[in-house]
Amino acid sequence: MSPMQEDSKLAPWRRLGETLQGSFAARQRGLLASGFAILDSDGQEIGRLEIHGIEGAGLEVGDLEARIESRVPTGYSMLAGGTEILTARSLRAWNAPEMSCLGHLYRGRLSLLRNTARAGRAGEEGTVRISGGLTNRNYEAAFDAGNEDSLPIAFFLLYLTVALRSKAYNVVHEG
Repeated sequence: MSPMQEDSKLAPWRRLGETLQGSFAARQRGLLASGFAILDSDGQEIGRLEIHGIEGAGLEVGDLEARIESRVPTGYSMLAGGTEILTARSLRAWNAPEMSCLGHLYRGRLSLLRNTARAGRAGEEGTVRISGGLTNRNYEAAFDAGNEDSLPIAFFLLYLTVALRSKAYNVVHEG
């Protein structure tokens, strides 16, 4: 891929990262809704994340549109502008995902009991952090605004945390 093509696929992520300045919030849009409003640091809604269970999700924020898709049996991918920008697979279980975004390898750690997730480039401390409330309705996300690839990782970790907690909640209540 030429530098011009790579720059054009990163432009929406770069603009969004500058707007968010390293953090965003996600609030569930209704009591039983599967969608989350994405809020900037002023609490203004700037987009939404629609969760489709463990099958995937859709993200729309400004001029950025992305899809997270399950790739059975290998894991997940995130597509934006027709280009795959992120792939993820589990290491032993989904509480320890390994993600590749824009050529950089990240290792994640999820705690469904604490409703938290974190990830960092391989060998580094966590630069992406997700923390949620007890009810799975409100989340705060922090990412390294200086790393273009940390924002897609943050959205993927948010999705994965919500999807896995929802699945666990349904199993407990159905069982």
